[in-house]
Amino acid sequence: MKSLPKNYLLALIIFIGVLTWIASGFFKSETMDNSLEINPEIVEEKIAVRAKDIYGEDKTYFLTVRGRTEAEKRVLLRPKTSSTVIKTIDKGSFVKKGDIICSLDPENRSARLIEAEAGKNQAQLQYDAVKELFNEGYRSENALATAEAVLKGAIAREEIARNELSNIAINAPFDGFIEDVMVEIGDLMTPASTCAVILQLNPMIVAGEVTEKNVSQVTIGEDVYINFLNGDEIEGKLSYVSKSSSSSTRTYKIEASFENVSANIREGLTANIKIPLRNLKAHLVPSYLLSLDDDGNLGLKIIDDGTVKFVLIKIIEDTTEGLWVTGLPLNTRIITVGQEYVIDGQHVKVEMVNN
Repeated sequence: MKSLPKNYLLALIIFIGVLTWIASGFFKSETMDNSLEINPEIVEEKIAVRAKDIYGEDKTYFLTVRGRTEAEKRVLLRPKTSSTVIKTIDKGSFVKKGDIICSLDPENRSARLIEAEAGKNQAQLQYDAVKELFNEGYRSENALATAEAVLKGAIAREEIARNELSNIAINAPFDGFIEDVMVEIGDLMTPASTCAVILQLNPMIVAGEVTEKNVSQVTIGEDVYINFLNGDEIEGKLSYVSKSSSSSTRTYKIEASFENVSANIREGLTANIKIPLRNLKAHLVPSYLLSLDDDGNLGLKIIDDGTVKFVLIKIIEDTTEGLWVTGLPLNTRIITVGQEYVIDGQHVKVEMVNN
Protein backbone atom coordinates (compact mmCIF):
# COMPACT_ATOMS: atom_id res chain seq x y z
CA MET A 1 0.00 0.00 0.00
CA LYS A 2 1.30 3.34 -1.00
CA SER A 3 1.82 5.73 1.99
CA LEU A 4 0.34 9.29 2.10
CA PRO A 5 2.60 12.22 1.45
CA LYS A 6 3.98 13.87 4.53
CA ASN A 7 2.17 17.17 3.97
CA TYR A 8 -1.21 15.41 3.70
CA LEU A 9 -0.47 13.41 6.83
CA LEU A 10 0.42 16.58 8.76
CA ALA A 11 -2.74 18.32 7.61
CA LEU A 12 -4.82 15.29 8.68
CA ILE A 13 -3.28 15.33 12.16
CA ILE A 14 -3.98 19.06 12.54
CA PHE A 15 -7.58 18.58 11.39
CA ILE A 16 -8.16 15.75 13.88
CA GLY A 17 -6.66 17.95 16.67
CA VAL A 18 -8.94 20.89 15.87
CA LEU A 19 -12.00 18.63 15.92
CA THR A 20 -10.96 17.23 19.28
CA TRP A 21 -10.49 20.80 20.76
CA ILE A 22 -13.89 21.94 19.50
CA ALA A 23 -15.58 18.85 20.86
CA SER A 24 -13.98 19.27 24.29
CA GLY A 25 -15.16 22.91 24.51
CA PHE A 26 -18.72 21.94 23.67
CA PHE A 27 -18.91 19.29 26.34
CA LYS A 28 -17.27 21.56 28.92
CA SER A 29 -19.75 24.37 28.19
CA GLU A 30 -22.63 21.95 28.48
CA THR A 31 -21.28 20.70 31.78
CA MET A 32 -21.00 24.27 33.12
CA ASP A 33 -24.51 25.09 31.97
CA ASN A 34 -25.80 22.04 33.73
CA SER A 35 -23.90 23.06 36.85
CA LEU A 36 -25.51 26.51 36.76
CA GLU A 37 -28.90 24.98 36.31
CA ILE A 38 -28.34 22.76 39.28
CA ASN A 39 -27.11 25.67 41.55
CA PRO A 40 -28.98 28.78 40.36
CA GLU A 41 -28.81 30.61 43.76
CA ILE A 42 -25.71 32.64 44.58
CA VAL A 43 -25.23 33.29 48.31
CA GLU A 44 -24.70 37.01 49.01
CA GLU A 45 -22.47 37.79 51.99
CA LYS A 46 -24.02 40.35 54.39
CA ILE A 47 -22.08 43.47 55.41
CA ALA A 48 -21.37 43.68 59.13
CA VAL A 49 -22.23 46.89 61.04
CA ARG A 50 -22.17 47.89 64.67
CA ALA A 51 -25.24 49.31 66.38
CA LYS A 52 -26.51 50.33 69.79
CA ASP A 53 -29.88 50.96 71.36
CA ILE A 54 -30.83 54.54 72.27
CA TYR A 55 -33.98 55.75 73.98
CA GLY A 56 -35.99 58.95 73.69
CA GLU A 57 -35.80 61.38 76.60
CA ASP A 58 -37.94 64.29 77.75
CA LYS A 59 -36.40 67.42 76.26
CA THR A 60 -37.45 71.06 76.26
CA TYR A 61 -37.35 72.60 72.81
CA PHE A 62 -35.71 76.04 72.97
CA LEU A 63 -35.71 78.92 70.54
CA THR A 64 -32.11 80.17 70.65
CA VAL A 65 -31.54 83.83 69.82
CA ARG A 66 -28.01 85.23 69.54
CA GLY A 67 -27.57 88.68 71.06
CA ARG A 68 -25.31 91.04 72.99
CA THR A 69 -25.38 92.38 76.53
CA GLU A 70 -26.41 96.00 76.95
CA ALA A 71 -26.61 98.32 79.95
CA GLU A 72 -30.12 98.88 81.25
CA LYS A 73 -29.44 102.62 81.09
CA ARG A 74 -26.75 104.70 79.37
CA VAL A 75 -26.95 108.42 80.08
CA LEU A 76 -24.89 111.37 78.80
CA LEU A 77 -24.53 113.81 81.70
CA ARG A 78 -24.81 117.45 80.64
CA PRO A 79 -25.00 120.70 82.69
CA LYS A 80 -28.00 123.03 82.78
CA THR A 81 -25.78 126.11 82.81
CA SER A 82 -22.50 127.40 81.39
CA SER A 83 -19.27 127.65 83.36
CA THR A 84 -15.72 126.34 83.71
CA VAL A 85 -14.99 122.81 84.97
CA ILE A 86 -13.20 122.80 88.34
CA LYS A 87 -13.53 119.10 89.30
CA THR A 88 -14.31 115.73 87.70
CA ILE A 89 -14.63 112.15 88.92
CA ASP A 90 -12.30 109.40 87.71
CA LYS A 91 -13.32 107.30 84.73
CA GLY A 92 -14.43 103.79 85.72
CA SER A 93 -15.60 104.82 89.19
CA PHE A 94 -18.71 103.34 90.76
CA VAL A 95 -21.06 106.07 91.98
CA LYS A 96 -24.27 106.20 93.99
CA LYS A 97 -27.32 108.20 93.01
CA GLY A 98 -26.73 111.89 93.79
CA ASP A 99 -22.91 111.74 93.79
CA ILE A 100 -21.23 114.72 92.09
CA ILE A 101 -19.66 113.74 88.76
CA CYS A 102 -18.49 117.16 87.53
CA SER A 103 -18.32 120.52 89.34
CA LEU A 104 -18.40 123.93 87.64
CA ASP A 105 -17.10 127.29 88.83
CA PRO A 106 -19.92 129.03 90.81
CA GLU A 107 -18.65 132.47 89.72
CA ASN A 108 -21.15 135.06 91.08
CA ARG A 109 -24.01 132.64 91.60
CA SER A 110 -23.46 132.50 95.35
CA ALA A 111 -23.66 136.29 95.59
CA ARG A 112 -26.89 136.33 93.58
CA LEU A 113 -28.39 133.81 95.96
CA ILE A 114 -27.44 135.92 98.97
CA GLU A 115 -28.97 138.95 97.32
CA ALA A 116 -32.15 137.05 96.49
CA GLU A 117 -32.46 135.73 100.06
CA ALA A 118 -32.09 139.27 101.45
CA GLY A 119 -34.73 140.59 99.07
CA LYS A 120 -37.11 137.79 100.08
CA ASN A 121 -36.59 138.53 103.79
CA GLN A 122 -37.26 142.21 103.25
CA ALA A 123 -40.40 141.48 101.23
CA GLN A 124 -41.60 139.10 103.94
CA LEU A 125 -41.24 141.79 106.61
CA GLN A 126 -43.11 144.34 104.52
CA TYR A 127 -45.90 141.88 103.80
CA ASP A 128 -46.25 140.96 107.49
CA ALA A 129 -46.48 144.65 108.45
CA VAL A 130 -49.07 145.49 105.80
CA LYS A 131 -51.14 142.45 106.71
CA GLU A 132 -51.19 143.45 110.40
CA LEU A 133 -52.30 146.98 109.53
CA PHE A 134 -54.91 145.55 107.13
CA ASN A 135 -56.31 143.42 109.93
CA GLU A 136 -56.60 146.57 112.10
CA GLY A 137 -58.29 148.46 109.30
CA TYR A 138 -55.45 150.82 108.48
CA ARG A 139 -54.51 149.38 105.08
CA SER A 140 -56.64 148.67 102.08
CA GLU A 141 -57.07 145.29 100.40
CA ASN A 142 -55.21 146.65 97.37
CA ALA A 143 -52.16 147.49 99.51
CA LEU A 144 -52.16 143.97 100.95
CA ALA A 145 -52.31 142.43 97.46
CA THR A 146 -49.39 144.61 96.34
CA ALA A 147 -47.24 143.51 99.29
CA GLU A 148 -48.11 139.88 98.63
CA ALA A 149 -47.10 140.20 94.96
CA VAL A 150 -43.77 141.73 95.95
CA LEU A 151 -43.16 138.83 98.39
CA LYS A 152 -43.97 136.16 95.78
CA GLY A 153 -41.61 137.83 93.28
CA ALA A 154 -38.82 137.84 95.88
CA ILE A 155 -39.44 134.14 96.66
CA ALA A 156 -39.27 133.29 92.93
CA ARG A 157 -36.00 135.21 92.48
CA GLU A 158 -34.50 133.32 95.43
CA GLU A 159 -35.54 129.97 93.96
CA ILE A 160 -34.07 130.88 90.56
CA ALA A 161 -30.78 131.93 92.20
CA ARG A 162 -30.70 128.72 94.27
CA ASN A 163 -31.33 126.52 91.20
CA GLU A 164 -28.68 128.35 89.24
CA LEU A 165 -26.17 127.67 91.99
CA SER A 166 -27.12 124.00 92.27
CA ASN A 167 -26.74 123.58 88.48
CA ILE A 168 -22.96 123.89 88.80
CA ALA A 169 -22.93 120.35 90.25
CA ILE A 170 -23.68 117.52 87.77
CA ASN A 171 -25.00 114.57 89.80
CA ALA A 172 -25.43 110.86 89.11
CA PRO A 173 -29.11 110.10 88.30
CA PHE A 174 -28.75 106.48 89.52
CA ASP A 175 -26.22 103.99 90.87
CA GLY A 176 -23.79 103.03 88.13
CA PHE A 177 -20.34 103.11 86.60
CA ILE A 178 -18.69 106.09 84.93
CA GLU A 179 -17.89 104.74 81.48
CA ASP A 180 -16.13 107.86 80.24
CA VAL A 181 -15.31 111.44 81.28
CA MET A 182 -15.47 113.84 78.35
CA VAL A 183 -13.96 117.04 79.84
CA GLU A 184 -10.85 118.22 81.62
CA ILE A 185 -10.48 120.73 84.45
CA GLY A 186 -10.52 124.20 82.94
CA ASP A 187 -12.80 123.33 79.99
CA LEU A 188 -15.73 125.66 79.39
CA MET A 189 -19.01 123.74 79.45
CA THR A 190 -22.37 124.69 78.01
CA PRO A 191 -25.72 122.85 78.16
CA ALA A 192 -24.75 121.22 74.84
CA SER A 193 -21.52 119.77 76.27
CA THR A 194 -21.19 116.26 77.76
CA CYS A 195 -19.49 115.89 81.12
CA ALA A 196 -19.48 112.06 81.40
CA VAL A 197 -21.23 108.83 80.39
CA ILE A 198 -22.80 106.72 83.15
CA LEU A 199 -23.99 103.12 82.81
CA GLN A 200 -26.45 101.18 84.93
CA LEU A 201 -25.32 97.53 84.87
CA ASN A 202 -27.87 96.11 87.30
CA PRO A 203 -30.24 94.93 86.03
CA MET A 204 -28.72 94.23 82.63
CA ILE A 205 -30.27 93.16 79.34
CA VAL A 206 -29.41 90.94 76.40
CA ALA A 207 -30.81 92.21 73.11
CA GLY A 208 -31.40 90.03 70.04
CA GLU A 209 -33.72 89.68 67.07
CA VAL A 210 -36.27 87.03 66.05
CA THR A 211 -37.95 86.36 62.73
CA GLU A 212 -41.62 87.03 62.03
CA LYS A 213 -42.12 83.25 62.14
CA ASN A 214 -40.91 83.08 65.77
CA VAL A 215 -42.09 86.41 67.20
CA SER A 216 -45.55 85.00 67.94
CA GLN A 217 -43.93 82.25 70.06
CA VAL A 218 -42.37 84.60 72.62
CA THR A 219 -44.16 86.40 75.45
CA ILE A 220 -43.05 89.22 77.76
CA GLY A 221 -42.46 87.99 81.31
CA GLU A 222 -41.59 84.36 80.52
CA ASP A 223 -38.49 82.80 82.05
CA VAL A 224 -35.47 82.35 79.77
CA TYR A 225 -31.90 81.10 80.03
CA ILE A 226 -28.91 83.19 78.99
CA ASN A 227 -25.68 81.45 77.89
CA PHE A 228 -22.28 83.11 77.51
CA LEU A 229 -19.25 82.06 75.48
CA ASN A 230 -17.37 80.99 78.63
CA GLY A 231 -20.07 78.41 79.37
CA ASP A 232 -21.85 80.33 82.16
CA GLU A 233 -25.64 80.16 82.21
CA ILE A 234 -27.97 82.43 84.18
CA GLU A 235 -31.71 82.86 84.41
CA GLY A 236 -33.59 85.92 83.23
CA LYS A 237 -36.96 87.17 82.02
CA LEU A 238 -38.12 88.36 78.64
CA SER A 239 -38.71 92.07 79.23
CA TYR A 240 -39.40 93.48 75.76
CA VAL A 241 -40.74 92.36 72.38
CA SER A 242 -40.87 94.93 69.59
CA LYS A 243 -44.18 95.67 67.90
CA SER A 244 -42.54 96.68 64.61
CA SER A 245 -39.89 94.97 62.50
CA SER A 246 -36.62 96.34 61.20
CA SER A 247 -37.06 97.73 57.70
CA SER A 248 -33.74 96.22 56.58
CA THR A 249 -33.84 92.74 58.17
CA ARG A 250 -37.59 92.22 58.75
CA THR A 251 -36.80 90.95 62.24
CA TYR A 252 -38.19 91.95 65.64
CA LYS A 253 -36.04 93.09 68.54
CA ILE A 254 -36.39 91.32 71.89
CA GLU A 255 -34.74 91.97 75.25
CA ALA A 256 -34.17 89.71 78.25
CA SER A 257 -33.21 91.24 81.61
CA PHE A 258 -31.21 89.60 84.39
CA GLU A 259 -29.65 90.49 87.73
CA ASN A 260 -26.03 91.67 87.63
CA VAL A 261 -25.50 92.67 91.25
CA SER A 262 -21.72 92.19 91.24
CA ALA A 263 -21.47 93.96 87.84
CA ASN A 264 -18.99 91.33 86.61
CA ILE A 265 -20.93 90.89 83.34
CA ARG A 266 -19.85 93.66 81.02
CA GLU A 267 -21.67 95.42 78.24
CA GLY A 268 -21.12 94.12 74.71
CA LEU A 269 -20.63 90.40 75.52
CA THR A 270 -21.99 87.82 73.08
CA ALA A 271 -24.81 85.79 74.64
CA ASN A 272 -27.58 83.41 73.59
CA ILE A 273 -31.15 83.80 74.81
CA LYS A 274 -32.77 80.36 75.15
CA ILE A 275 -36.55 80.66 75.15
CA PRO A 276 -38.42 77.43 76.06
CA LEU A 277 -41.16 76.67 73.53
CA ARG A 278 -42.41 73.13 74.22
CA ASN A 279 -41.51 69.76 75.76
CA LEU A 280 -40.99 66.72 73.52
CA LYS A 281 -39.23 63.38 73.21
CA ALA A 282 -35.77 63.59 71.66
CA HIS A 283 -32.62 61.47 71.21
CA LEU A 284 -29.01 62.47 71.85
CA VAL A 285 -26.79 61.30 68.97
CA PRO A 286 -23.20 62.03 67.83
CA SER A 287 -23.05 64.52 64.99
CA TYR A 288 -20.79 62.28 62.86
CA LEU A 289 -23.60 59.73 62.42
CA LEU A 290 -25.76 62.12 60.40
CA SER A 291 -26.07 61.52 56.66
CA LEU A 292 -28.05 62.74 53.64
CA ASP A 293 -30.39 60.87 51.31
CA ASP A 294 -30.44 61.29 47.52
CA ASP A 295 -32.66 64.38 47.87
CA GLY A 296 -30.33 66.03 50.38
CA ASN A 297 -32.55 65.43 53.40
CA LEU A 298 -30.87 65.03 56.78
CA GLY A 299 -31.32 61.73 58.57
CA LEU A 300 -29.88 58.73 60.42
CA LYS A 301 -29.49 55.07 59.51
CA ILE A 302 -31.06 52.64 61.98
CA ILE A 303 -31.67 48.89 62.16
CA ASP A 304 -35.23 47.64 61.80
CA ASP A 305 -35.51 43.83 62.01
CA GLY A 306 -32.05 43.31 60.52
CA THR A 307 -32.62 45.79 57.71
CA VAL A 308 -31.11 49.24 57.26
CA LYS A 309 -33.67 52.05 57.40
CA PHE A 310 -33.00 55.73 56.67
CA VAL A 311 -35.05 57.98 58.99
CA LEU A 312 -35.46 61.73 58.52
CA ILE A 313 -34.64 63.77 61.63
CA LYS A 314 -34.72 67.38 62.83
CA ILE A 315 -32.03 68.95 65.02
CA ILE A 316 -33.44 70.87 67.97
CA GLU A 317 -30.24 71.61 69.90
CA ASP A 318 -26.49 71.37 69.39
CA THR A 319 -24.56 70.65 72.60
CA THR A 320 -21.02 69.62 73.52
CA GLU A 321 -22.30 66.07 74.21
CA GLY A 322 -23.93 65.73 70.78
CA LEU A 323 -27.07 66.65 68.85
CA TRP A 324 -30.60 66.44 70.23
CA VAL A 325 -32.83 65.29 67.39
CA THR A 326 -36.48 64.38 66.81
CA GLY A 327 -38.03 62.02 64.27
CA LEU A 328 -36.63 58.70 65.53
CA PRO A 329 -38.76 55.95 67.08
CA LEU A 330 -38.84 56.12 70.88
CA ASN A 331 -36.61 53.03 71.18
CA THR A 332 -34.13 53.02 68.31
CA ARG A 333 -31.26 50.75 67.27
CA ILE A 334 -28.89 53.15 65.57
CA ILE A 335 -25.91 52.17 63.40
CA THR A 336 -22.70 53.50 64.96
CA VAL A 337 -20.03 51.92 62.69
CA GLY A 338 -20.37 51.13 58.99
CA GLN A 339 -23.32 53.41 58.22
CA GLU A 340 -21.48 54.92 55.26
CA TYR A 341 -21.25 51.50 53.53
CA VAL A 342 -24.93 50.50 53.66
CA ILE A 343 -28.09 51.82 52.07
CA ASP A 344 -31.78 51.95 52.92
CA GLY A 345 -33.42 48.51 52.67
CA GLN A 346 -30.18 46.52 52.79
CA HIS A 347 -29.96 43.39 55.00
CA VAL A 348 -26.92 43.50 57.28
CA LYS A 349 -25.19 41.53 59.99
CA VAL A 350 -25.51 43.47 63.28
CA GLU A 351 -23.00 43.51 66.12
CA MET A 352 -24.38 45.23 69.23
CA VAL A 353 -22.21 47.59 71.32
CA ASN A 354 -22.91 49.11 74.72
CA ASN A 355 -21.41 52.56 74.27
